[in-house]
Amino acid sequence: MPYAMRMVTLHPAFRSLLRTNNFFRVMRCTSRDTPRPRSSNYRYYSTEPKDHSADDDASTANRNVARVKSALSAGPLPYERGWAWQHVLLNRQLGHMRRMQRLVEQQQNDDGTSSNNRSDESVTLIDSDANCNDTDWLLLFEHKPVYTLGRGASEDHLTFLDNEPDKEKAQEQRRRLGRKYRGEDASRLTIDRQSERKMSQTMTVEEEVDHISNQSVSGATSFPPVYAPNGSPIYRIERGGEVTYHGPGQLVMYPLLDLRRPAYERDLHWYLRQIEEVIIRTLSEFDIRSDRDAINTGVWAGRNKIAAVGVSSSRWITTHGLAINVHPNLDHFDKDIITPCGIEERGVTSIAELLGSEDGGDNNCPTVKEVGDVCLKCFGDVFGVELVDHDPIR
Repeated sequence: MPYAMRMVTLHPAFRSLLRTNNFFRVMRCTSRDTPRPRSSNYRYYSTEPKDHSADDDASTANRNVARVKSALSAGPLPYERGWAWQHVLLNRQLGHMRRMQRLVEQQQNDDGTSSNNRSDESVTLIDSDANCNDTDWLLLFEHKPVYTLGRGASEDHLTFLDNEPDKEKAQEQRRRLGRKYRGEDASRLTIDRQSERKMSQTMTVEEEVDHISNQSVSGATSFPPVYAPNGSPIYRIERGGEVTYHGPGQLVMYPLLDLRRPAYERDLHWYLRQIEEVIIRTLSEFDIRSDRDAINTGVWAGRNKIAAVGVSSSRWITTHGLAINVHPNLDHFDKDIITPCGIEERGVTSIAELLGSEDGGDNNCPTVKEVGDVCLKCFGDVFGVELVDHDPIR
């Protein structure tokens, strides 16, 4: 039977689910999310807000929606917790995708009778699963002090290791932070995917996040992470980019977007340019002029970096994201500790420094929450998505 004719045998509820989530379009691309070489023609991409005023009812109904979960009211939280939130939500989205793919394959291989005989209970489970896991997310955090290395970052940018008088200790720390090192004492955040899949079947999202983050903080083994001289832990993680710092006074946003959805592009360079545009528009709301750099990812105010961008993706679902310096302690970026983002000839700045209130206490400097609110609005404008508040992260 021709493919087009076989589609009509799908159960109405299941067929509606596939149409609403554009599932067939999603499944056409599964492993082509390796970014192309960076081009100096990055301004080719349009960063104008999506105009939905002329959309018909069907298009409006299918407009991309992202749920917002903010931890900003809880104050600075351990980096491990933000990392765990990303991975739990990502794993559930990927699990939902796998289940939908199996159901599509089953529908294509049967004669249509099984869909008509499917119980109302299993259809309800499918719909419920879609509501929980087939959605985009924006996570907002302010972290406790931490340094992170991208998956390919060089340990040479941890400059404090060169100044360590105990050369054997420095060598040991380099080993534990190595790009390819996966030993039990590695200073690396990682998750056992099989164990995570089992947890997702028996735990709520919050329970799973608590389990993973607590395990990361206390240590799955007896080995603590490597620490910088100022006491901040250092982890190697799976995002792109070099070493950077996160800490109090810095807004961190983690978008989990399925780039195969309508209005997005299956292109990580397009995505990076859009993220940079969100930052530029956010800063302009506080009368700060900023721009991209033709070579280095991120956003710059003059010659100094004011916001870092580092992303990762799995089957076109993004993780990690952006960090805007509102009023952090810039001493943590000192080049005696790290070479921020691996760029020796450039510096780091913040909104507070540019507005003349480096301590963050001056009324001229916005709070991290205020910058977060503006950043969300700019994100919705640039990506053309509707943002829906969700329960805050505690």
